[in-house]
Amino acid sequence: ELNEDGSGDGGEMKKIADEMEELERDLINRNVDISTLERQRDILSRLLEAEEAERLRGEKDERKSRSGDQGLHPESPQMIDYLRNKANELELLRTVPADLVPYYRDRVNEYFNTLDDKQ
Repeated sequence: ELNEDGSGDGGEMKKIADEMEELERDLINRNVDISTLERQRDILSRLLEAEEAERLRGEKDERKSRSGDQGLHPESPQMIDYLRNKANELELLRTVPADLVPYYRDRVNEYFNTLDDKQ
């Protein structure tokens, strides 16, 4: 009724706004009686229900994010192309001699060996 599921045009909230304006007119005209107080109590309870509906709408399961489930499968063509390109780049890095100090050359070779172990 209060558009808890997010559907509708918010007609209930328009009714509440109209009743609030009527209540405001009664207060300005100093026409306060039992029905005015009951109307105010009714407006307050419906506003609380609307607030609860808004809170529930924000907590629905279909609004939760689901990232990370769309990874590439190992046998997909995109993954095969990616792995082939990665292997080509690594081979290019290994074959192009870099003028490095022996310490850094050993470190680079050690790095490439760890890459071989992971594959």
